[in-house]
Amino acid sequence: MKKRNLVIVLMAALLLTTSTFVFAQGEQEAKDDGTVRAVAIVKKLSSSFWTDMKYGIEEQAKEYGWDVEVLCPVNETNEEQIQLLEMALLDPPDVFLITPVDSKGIAPVIEKINEYNIPIINFNTKISADDVKVETFVGVEYKQLAITAAEAIAKKVDYKANILMIEGTTGSQTAIDMKEGANSFFDKYPDLVVIDSMPANYRRADALNVTQNLLQKHADVDVIFACNGEMALGAAEAVRQSGRKGIMIATLNMSDEIAQAIQDGTITLTVDDDSTNVGKQAVVAAKKSLEGIKLPAESMQDGIVVDYDALDPYRIKYGIK
Repeated sequence: MKKRNLVIVLMAALLLTTSTFVFAQGEQEAKDDGTVRAVAIVKKLSSSFWTDMKYGIEEQAKEYGWDVEVLCPVNETNEEQIQLLEMALLDPPDVFLITPVDSKGIAPVIEKINEYNIPIINFNTKISADDVKVETFVGVEYKQLAITAAEAIAKKVDYKANILMIEGTTGSQTAIDMKEGANSFFDKYPDLVVIDSMPANYRRADALNVTQNLLQKHADVDVIFACNGEMALGAAEAVRQSGRKGIMIATLNMSDEIAQAIQDGTITLTVDDDSTNVGKQAVVAAKKSLEGIKLPAESMQDGIVVDYDALDPYRIKYGIK
């Protein structure tokens, strides 16, 4: 009886070992079938700017026959981004596409990815940490876009205005670049005066509260310069609630809501940074990198000034009448 039980145990063990080997072999074959796996991480997916970028990433990956997973933190924090990337490293992809919440704070996980020798395509927001390696940066030059938006709004007020600036997230390279860009233009003209400037974390609700407080603090405001579309929409709602008239709002980004706001006159103008194309070009750069092609340090996309008179393509795109 004991011998029979021993034989059964040995057969079961052999079967389990064989099954495990077959399963593992099947997994390896699935990974080695030639399909490129990419992991992309963005800051959030709560606005059309980011969903358009996700669409661009997925469409270009689909064209190449790649598998791509687009991740984002729930609360748009550096800690969550690091956790998501560390989890992705448990089953490493062939390439990472990364836009950081915190340009320097993301450094620890970038160093880990570098140890795995997995190429990184940095897009939309620059990784500015020291001693880390990325293949290239794909995006727009936000400093230049901010200068473009500042110049466009300055023309509309004949280079004379009291300006409130609504900044992005403190520590984000895009926020730093946009503030510096806009201020570098405004500082050239003595009658373009930034009377106050506060961060609103690229969030609509934060911008609503910040703008409400700034409008209560300052009686004479001509222009609000909001450093992204979500904050511009929050600022526009604060202006509406205040009952103040004649305040122009300039911003960056484009979405159906921003286009509608320009149509309605609650936002004056924006500079479209074409997030769909940025997403697509990040995947194009990833493919080139995997093919061994040396990439330039940067691949910059152009922005487009959009006001009421230049809105027609977006009226068609978003079905605005």
